[in-house]
Amino acid sequence: MLAAPLSARAEDANGTDTQTATSESQSSTQAATLTITQTTPVVTSTSGFHIKVSITNNSNETTPAGTLKVSTNTLFTFVSRSDIQNWAEGNAPIPTPDELGSASVPAMPAGDSVTVSVDVDSNQHTLASIPSWGPKPLLVSYSTTNEPQGEQQAETQAETHSFLTRSGDGLTTAKTPDMNLTVALPLTADSWQVDGTVINELVADTDEGTTSALVADAGDHSRTQTLSKHQQLQVVADPSYLEAIQTSQTQATQTTNAHNAKESVNFAGYAGIMQPSDFDITTYGSLNDAEAYESAGIYTDQWSAKQALSSYRSAIGDNQASTDTYAWQGDSGWSMEALTAAREQGYSTVIADSSFDEERTATVHTGTYVVNTEAGDVTVLKEQHELSTLTHGQATSDDATAETSDAGRLARLLAQSAFYQMEQPYTERYLLTTFDRNASAEWIEQVMSALEQADWLNLTDLHTMAQADPYSVSDSVNLAQDDQDAQSESSEDTENARSDVGDTRSALKQLTASRHDIMRMATSVLKNGVDVDALSDPQALARQDASSTAQHDTDPTAWIGSLLAAHDAMALCAMDGDSDTGNRQQMVTGARTLADTLLSGVVITPSESVSVFSESAQMPVTVSNELPYAVGVQVNSITDSMQIVTSSTNELDIPARSDAQVAFTIRVSTSGSTVAHVSLADRQGQPFGATQDTPITSVLRISDMSGFIIIGFAVLLGIVGLWRQFNRTKDPDE
Repeated sequence: MLAAPLSARAEDANGTDTQTATSESQSSTQAATLTITQTTPVVTSTSGFHIKVSITNNSNETTPAGTLKVSTNTLFTFVSRSDIQNWAEGNAPIPTPDELGSASVPAMPAGDSVTVSVDVDSNQHTLASIPSWGPKPLLVSYSTTNEPQGEQQAETQAETHSFLTRSGDGLTTAKTPDMNLTVALPLTADSWQVDGTVINELVADTDEGTTSALVADAGDHSRTQTLSKHQQLQVVADPSYLEAIQTSQTQATQTTNAHNAKESVNFAGYAGIMQPSDFDITTYGSLNDAEAYESAGIYTDQWSAKQALSSYRSAIGDNQASTDTYAWQGDSGWSMEALTAAREQGYSTVIADSSFDEERTATVHTGTYVVNTEAGDVTVLKEQHELSTLTHGQATSDDATAETSDAGRLARLLAQSAFYQMEQPYTERYLLTTFDRNASAEWIEQVMSALEQADWLNLTDLHTMAQADPYSVSDSVNLAQDDQDAQSESSEDTENARSDVGDTRSALKQLTASRHDIMRMATSVLKNGVDVDALSDPQALARQDASSTAQHDTDPTAWIGSLLAAHDAMALCAMDGDSDTGNRQQMVTGARTLADTLLSGVVITPSESVSVFSESAQMPVTVSNELPYAVGVQVNSITDSMQIVTSSTNELDIPARSDAQVAFTIRVSTSGSTVAHVSLADRQGQPFGATQDTPITSVLRISDMSGFIIIGFAVLLGIVGLWRQFNRTKDPDE
């Protein structure tokens, strides 16, 4: 009732046409930029209202002194989602006649910035006169004073549209039921790093006790401290990350004293765990090529719910521990294939973004769905679009200028959640919002502290939301499109999904190649070749201890198993759910480094040039084996010349950590020089390693029977020539 006449009135307190003022403001928005750096997200009866704004002069001239004004409309109530979005974008003609406060802005040189604050006491008339709780329009405007023809005149330089959200604290209005909101955070490594030292130790099979070449980058340690402060935050942890952090802390404790050791991470209190290494199940479903993943060393057992629980128990040191498991969405959307794959691997509940169901309804609804798959029912918890966009640190629109900062996005987040509660205050609904994987501790603290003050929200847990009455139960994934904007967004998402699938295929091919080289070492280079069937479970082999030192010295099965386990762990991390971090390429490069380090353990020792003074000679070649097990290889040689050639192939066995020598026969038919290219190949004839070039110089000497025959023939020709010269008939005129 209040909104209709106020929305219809297009004049502000001074009688200025708001729509005209907005157009004029838009034409001059380039003059200055307003950025909200701090604001009060929830206004209570005692909080007052505080806002801090950074003003940047974008013009080429110094701007005169001016004023920053903050105003609202205490009687206005948003009646639709389009109203609240249009206001954020500066397109809604809503008057803001009630001034909250102002601040003086000094003159600014071109390109300069200044930050000013407006602090409003809780007893200030405008703030105290707000009659009802909920979001109110907030206009922040900056104007300067010029003096055309001796008359002072205010000229608006910039404005931005935000929100002031009043809680029900201290108001006499009736209290309505709280809306249920679940806030979840995926806790995984900011990135994975490959420890080159550990790779060298794994290849050398040294007794250093290391088991993994992967190191989890925990990022800002303050984030862990922040999580422990907010018990309602639903942390879904990557068990591989927890296991890596626990290993890192154990090593730190062993190498430093208790005072210097890293602070222990408390794993208790988490809402649950996700798939190991944040494996991207959604892209796995989109690709629909399990064989390509297995060739790269990624098996379903590595990312199953069973393995997730095993890693979690290992991390917390409790073999009987139990917790909920969730499959978190990756770069692609949840397709029926992806949901089926998740269910087959033990995940009955998955987290989805707003693209899961793009049906646009009149009001927000519970984000719980049940999808019937061939492997069983899957509960899908879908995040609410606007709320999650904001918690992910993104603006709801490019035109929502106030949402370019954390403070502006936080103000919109609280206003949006309050509006959703007011849409259907007596209908029980469960909404979900999630943080980004790399959300900072500061942002998490700001959001959770504000939401905990929102008396219109009931912060609930993932388990409760999963048990709520589902909004939809079906045997298909709903991808309905209701409007053109949704279709546009879907097209962009589809293009991104195709790009990710292409990147994934490329990475899988590279990982397949590096794993193939490790397998080639196992079956075709090691003297005691490893049975392929024995390598079917590299993780088990990596954990297995040799029955005796003697067996370990002769049987390389467990060693190869540890190398494959390290490779496959990197491959799994390369397929994580956030391809934007650059983690994929790091892992692919790490896997390639492991394979190259292994193959380079057998090398040809550089040799000096060879000089040949006869028809044949010997070229010795030394091959070094730095690996802990004996190898059997082919040594090949070829020259660039047809007149100076070498024998082509020799087979050579080299003991562990030793050298062996083989000789190639050189055959020469003329003097000259060439280069012999000596290379290594496995027993199947496939080359590996670097080629060694050896120069060969031939100086043919007369030192054998053929030389004497040539000399004798030359002498005979000379005698015949002389005889003919003395016995021939001369011409008369000669």
